[in-house]
Amino acid sequence: MRDIRTQAETGARLEDRRVWIAVAALTVAGFLLRLACAHGDLWLDEIWSVNHIRNLANAGAILWRLPSTNNHILNSLWLWIIGSKAPVVLIRLESIIVGTLTVPVAALLCGRSGPVAAITGAALAAGATIFVQYGSEARGYAGLLLMIFVAAEALECFLEKPSTAARFGFAGAVALGALFHLTMLPAAATLTAATLLRSKFRGRSFAEVLVNGLDPALMGIIGAAPALALLAASILNTHRIETGALTPFSVTALGQSLTSLYAATLGLPFDLPLPFALLLCLGLTGLAVLLLAPERLVLPLATLLLPAAFAALTRAPNVQYPRFYLIAVLGLVLLVSDVTQKFWRQRCWAALFGLGGFLLVGNAIHLEKLFVFGRGNIRPLVARMEHDGATTFGTNMPLETWVSLHFYDPRGALTLVQSRDWCARPPNWYVLTDRPGEKLPDAFGPGGCAGPYRLATVVERAPLSGLGYALYHAPHPPR
Repeated sequence: MRDIRTQAETGARLEDRRVWIAVAALTVAGFLLRLACAHGDLWLDEIWSVNHIRNLANAGAILWRLPSTNNHILNSLWLWIIGSKAPVVLIRLESIIVGTLTVPVAALLCGRSGPVAAITGAALAAGATIFVQYGSEARGYAGLLLMIFVAAEALECFLEKPSTAARFGFAGAVALGALFHLTMLPAAATLTAATLLRSKFRGRSFAEVLVNGLDPALMGIIGAAPALALLAASILNTHRIETGALTPFSVTALGQSLTSLYAATLGLPFDLPLPFALLLCLGLTGLAVLLLAPERLVLPLATLLLPAAFAALTRAPNVQYPRFYLIAVLGLVLLVSDVTQKFWRQRCWAALFGLGGFLLVGNAIHLEKLFVFGRGNIRPLVARMEHDGATTFGTNMPLETWVSLHFYDPRGALTLVQSRDWCARPPNWYVLTDRPGEKLPDAFGPGGCAGPYRLATVVERAPLSGLGYALYHAPHPPR
C-alpha cells in the first residue's frame, strides 16, 4: 500500500515538474515575442506619455503634479528614469517585463483546474495578441493585466482559506494595478462581486456572504487609496485635470469593444460584421457554459458581463476602447483553460487539438501584422513629406497628427495648416489619420476649396492600438 502511495506521489511530482518546465518555456517564449513586437515607432499615446515627463524637474511631479488620464504612474516613472531619448525597446522594456510575468501567474491561477489548464493559461498569456501587444508598448496596460491576474489568484486563496496573506495580496495587487491604470478599480470591484457570488453559490447564508464579503471589499478600498490620493493631490496642486476626448456612449461601440477583446484573446478575425461577431462570441461563451461545471463559470461570466452591464446602465463614455475592459480577458482565459482541461480528461483529442490549432493560427495572424506594421510607423511618413525640404500639411485630426509627426520631426520642417486656412494657404500634403483605407474626395474642407490630392502612401497598423495614416500630396504644390 505504501509503495502504491509513493508511486502516486512521485508521479504527481513528476507531472508537476513537467508542467512548470512547460510554463518556464512559455515564459521565455512570451518574453521573446514581446521583445520582437516592441520595435517600430512609438504611437500617439506613448508619445504623449513621453512628452509628459520631458520637462519635469523630478519624479515627484509624476506623483502629485501630473493630473492626466494619460499618466499611468508606474509607466511614467519608468520613462522618467530612462529618459525620453532612450531607444524604443528600452522605453517599452518595463511593459515587456511585467507582461512576461503574467505568464507564470496565469499558469498558477488556471492550474487550479489541472495541469493542462495551467499550460493553456500560460500559453494564452504568452502568445495571445492582447497580452503581446499591450505587453510591448510603453503604457500601463501590461502591468494592469498582471495585477488583475494576481488579484484573482489572491481571492482564490481567500476563498479556500481566508488569511492575512490573501487579504494583503489582494490589496497590494489593487494598489499596484491602479498605479498602472485606474481601470484596476472597476476590475477589483468586479472580482469582489464575483467572490460574493461564489460564496453564495457554495451554499453559505446571505448573512455569511455579506460578512465574508467585507474582507475583500475593505482590502480593495485600502488598495485603491494610494492611486486615488495621488490623483487628488495632483488636481489640488494644479487646479486642473487633463482628459482625452470623451465620446458619448454607444451600444454599437460597446459591442465592437467587447468583440475586439474576444478577437485579440482567442484569435478571431477583427473585421467581422458586428452582428456576426456578437453571435460568434455569444456562441463560444454558450458552448463553454454547456461544457463546464456551474461553479467554474461564476468568475468568468462576472468578468464578461458585469463591466459591460455597468457601462450600459451608466452610459459611460469611451466604451469603444477594449483596453478599458481588460478584466474580461481574465474571464476568457479561465474559460478556455477549463475547456481544454475537460477535453484532456475526456480524451476528446480532436476537439483539444482543434481548439489549440485555432488559437495558435488566429493569434499568429494577428501577431504577424503587429510585427510587420507595428502601431503605425511615422518616420517614413515624415521623411517622405520632408524630402524636398520644409513643407506644409493639413489633416483631419490636427492635434493628434501634429503631436505624432512633430515627435519625429527634429528639424521642425513640418508646418500644420489649419482647415480654416486651406483656401488661402493650400497645404502641400494632406494626412488622413486613423482612416487610412478611406478615399479622400476630390474637394473637401471649408467650401470644398481643398483638393484634389493624390494618394502618395499608406501607413498601416496592427489592431488594438496605434494609428494608421494615408498620405496625400497636391499635384502641383504651391511654391
